[in-house]
Amino acid sequence: MNINETTSYLFAEVTNLYRTGFEKTMVELGLHGGQVFILQLLYIEDGQSQIELALKLNNTPPTINNMVKSLQNNSFVKSRKCKKDGRVMRVFLMPQAIELQEEIKRKWLQFEEDFFSSLTITEKLVLFQLLEKLKLDFGK
Repeated sequence: MNINETTSYLFAEVTNLYRTGFEKTMVELGLHGGQVFILQLLYIEDGQSQIELALKLNNTPPTINNMVKSLQNNSFVKSRKCKKDGRVMRVFLMPQAIELQEEIKRKWLQFEEDFFSSLTITEKLVLFQLLEKLKLDFGK
């Protein structure tokens, strides 16, 4: 069997198509794809530390630090040292990011609808369940 005939190869191709399309959608808002996930976590709970963000996104602290710096340069977030522990940097939403929340949601949902438009409702549900299972099993 050739590698390009495996499920993982096909999955990688589809996720690459998704990531590329999603990136193009978010660039319209002045964001990169990964930055959206930081903003989503901050919309849920503002003022999280960079370490908390890294853990929740299963990413390295230096990667999160770079994304936060980029978000700061574009006035989406600000960072400041924690009052209780000066070694900890907390990240806070700026008004520009708060104003963008509904537009991010709208574009996200529209992209999802477009990307998965060839699937039936049942197929979308099954795909969601399968992806959830993989995330739970592999994310341990």
